[in-house]
Amino acid sequence: MNFCVAPCLTLSPTADSCPFEAIRLSFTGNVRLGPGVFTPGGSISISSPHAEIWLQNKQILIRDQNTTHGTYVNGIRIVQQTLLQNGDILTLGAPIMRSSSIPNHVTDAQLKPIKATVTIVGV
Repeated sequence: MNFCVAPCLTLSPTADSCPFEAIRLSFTGNVRLGPGVFTPGGSISISSPHAEIWLQNKQILIRDQNTTHGTYVNGIRIVQQTLLQNGDILTLGAPIMRSSSIPNHVTDAQLKPIKATVTIVGV
């Protein structure tokens, strides 16, 4: 059984996401989301670091790190720090169309953005 003693956030993949294993983030400081956080594979639309999440006054906030493909909460591109809530859909990056410049070893799944359902515990 997995418990969150301190405030934490879980990101679980949606059906139309680049595949990744659900991740649980605990808040001892700011958390940066980038390509090393999401496994296996990973979306090629994720730059490092892509977004930053932190706990402030019992709220979980997120901001984009000036990325090309953006960070979205419930389908809306964020341009400033944004409150995350239980059940939100967080999208990192945007779909990329396959072209001749994309290596053959990159799968169609890796061309999808990371899309995750947000679950918040302990806040």
